[in-house]
Amino acid sequence: MRLCKKLRNYGAPRLRHELGKRGIHCSKNTVAKVIRYAGLNVIAPKRFRVTTDSNHSFPLAPNRLNQCFTTEKINSVWLTDITYMPLRDGFAYLCCVEDLHSRRIVGWSIAQNMESSLVLKALNQAIALRSPGKGLIVHSDRGAQFASQAYRSRLHDCGFLQSMSRKGNCYDNAPMESFFRSLKVEYAQYEPCSTVEQVTRLTAEYIDRFYNPERLHSALNYVSPIEYEKSQTKPLENCV
Repeated sequence: MRLCKKLRNYGAPRLRHELGKRGIHCSKNTVAKVIRYAGLNVIAPKRFRVTTDSNHSFPLAPNRLNQCFTTEKINSVWLTDITYMPLRDGFAYLCCVEDLHSRRIVGWSIAQNMESSLVLKALNQAIALRSPGKGLIVHSDRGAQFASQAYRSRLHDCGFLQSMSRKGNCYDNAPMESFFRSLKVEYAQYEPCSTVEQVTRLTAEYIDRFYNPERLHSALNYVSPIEYEKSQTKPLENCV
């Protein structure tokens, strides 16, 4: 996947910072003028279907996050959610776990169903990578997968605190929704896949080779999630 393809939805502010990293320094207005002069358009996202199934009888957790998107350090709040990935014939489902402090994707999994094993695999991958301590808040929507006995037991065994969004309120998990938007605008809708294996391989390329190490994030003062973790420990501004 070529870098120019990855940058097709960069607006003037983010593109200005990308150019600066490459030694080309100019104002945001200059970049905007060049974009207009060249007849380029920032690619906008398409609408995607809701994947939350909250029609279940499992216990629900309180909203411990309450739209507070400010953290002091990594591994204090993780966000998680499910989205669908279009295939040429059907869909696959992607679950991701995001560290709120650095916006880094620390765990993810893909399957052709939305069973609890999908979200458990992503959570276990994140635990293996980060080894967080007790008291970590794990925030999700009210979907049956996150409310299942297997998922709640895993959180309990690790000493994590479960948090859930209010019913039908996507803003309660806004940074996670923001990641999915970036993924689908920058990658998914331009790389049609035939199989789950293909979408898994290309999603891995997006997350591991672009988003985490390279993508400039406005909430991180235009550095990538990995660069942010390496360079500072200041709390983030309350933005997405």
